[in-house]
Amino acid sequence: MTKRTRPRIDVDAVVDRLGHCRDAMVELSAASAPRSMTRAAADQMITNIDEVAWMLTGERDHFFTRGHGAQLRPR
Repeated sequence: MTKRTRPRIDVDAVVDRLGHCRDAMVELSAASAPRSMTRAAADQMITNIDEVAWMLTGERDHFFTRGHGAQLRPR
């Protein structure tokens, strides 16, 4: 049996797209009523996105800011 090779993943492109999705989920969460299902779902998506980014980059805080608003990823 031959071993299947996995296609090369463009990690930077995937993380960039995750960042856009995370931004949208942050906006959705902020605009949702407290204790609503929409806010809970958005918050869970944010957590999941952070976990995938951690698996891809090895940085647990990839999307978090450092210091006074300095972004880790450029816009």
